[in-house]
Amino acid sequence: MNAPQQVVISPDAEQKMQEALKLQRESYLAEGFVSLDVRKDRLDRAIDILVKNADRISDALNEDFVCRPRAVNMMTDVAGSIGSLKHCRKHMAKWMKSEKRPSLFPLNLLGGRSHIEYQPKGVVGIVAPWNFPVSMVFQPLAGILSAGNRAMVKPSEFTPVTSDLIAEMIAEVFDPSEVTTVVGGPEVGQAFTSLPFDHMIFTGATSIARHVLASAARNLVPCTLELGGKSPVVISRSADLPQAIERVMLGKTLNAGQICLAPDYLLVPEESWMKLCNWRQSRLAKCIRLFCRTRITPPLLMNAMSND
Repeated sequence: MNAPQQVVISPDAEQKMQEALKLQRESYLAEGFVSLDVRKDRLDRAIDILVKNADRISDALNEDFVCRPRAVNMMTDVAGSIGSLKHCRKHMAKWMKSEKRPSLFPLNLLGGRSHIEYQPKGVVGIVAPWNFPVSMVFQPLAGILSAGNRAMVKPSEFTPVTSDLIAEMIAEVFDPSEVTTVVGGPEVGQAFTSLPFDHMIFTGATSIARHVLASAARNLVPCTLELGGKSPVVISRSADLPQAIERVMLGKTLNAGQICLAPDYLLVPEESWMKLCNWRQSRLAKCIRLFCRTRITPPLLMNAMSND
């Protein structure tokens, strides 16, 4: 969803979304407690499909973006997604354990015992942006599945080739009652955010988030909003200036700067200002060579993109 204008969606498309939500909610309630093995299996399936389709993902991203380096695709959208899924798989058993809490008066005098039991919410909606169209689907999905939830995904309409591939991959390894994808334009996005989810995750612009939150509020749907903002960088007198500016330029140029955490401006000692300006050009050229001339996948990314 990337436009706040009021648009009309066909009744059939809206009905299909309602049916998909109903199917997932009924399946979630019928399943009851989601075991550790089931959660691991769902995460493993997500990892496997990313590993299997890594090259297709890179090709789709390059087609949507016209020119997006393979190294960037593999590092951000593929390896980044797999890393999040692996992290959840590693720590999930610990997260599922209940936590003891002190019982307050007078229940403590009556033998009361208190603890927190973490439970899934149900069906979670994901509205993904265009700048990292794969990782902004699979990274939230990692937390959703590890918590025992079901998910409905709305990828961005601005990356149609990648969105279609995401829908194909998810349909290949997940039953529609577990995870399903809804593909379409802003009219589909508006209808999607109006569904009565148990939780919704939106990543994107603040201006669009206002409309998303307004739609969700009609059904009292709690939301997690991951929005862009200003990202200042403070460079002190004790900093290694060449290293600092190299890292700043890497963060600023990665994905053409379309990252919510991309450095926005620098706060530096006045006497270092001209040095930083001079070094900026050489470091920028190095970043361009690093990404645009890389045709193979580095060993570090090869390890990250496995299902070990």
